[in-house]
Amino acid sequence: MQKFMVHPIGKISANENGMFIELEPRYIPALQALDGFSHINVLWWFSDFDRDETRGILEVPKPYKNAPPIMGTFATRSPLRPNPVSLTAVQIIGIDEKNGVIQIAYID
Repeated sequence: MQKFMVHPIGKISANENGMFIELEPRYIPALQALDGFSHINVLWWFSDFDRDETRGILEVPKPYKNAPPIMGTFATRSPLRPNPVSLTAVQIIGIDEKNGVIQIAYID
């Protein structure tokens, strides 16, 4: 099995002022011209579910009202999966280019 290294470029934070993506300083130049977009795709790691026992879960009980009784984990939004990588499209509320912070509407 081949192993891959993941190098985060920032972190998600939430407080009374909203939700934010805070970039590591070296990635701040990548924000140039992002203010012309309404949404971005965010690849992120389900870090709270990155354990050997959760990576082995391939089927989950019915998560949706009209779904079959058992579904494969790839057919759901479950964080319990063999590879805890996620993709979420988020709305950009504002960008602080100087400090490397993107305010977003919401993220899973």
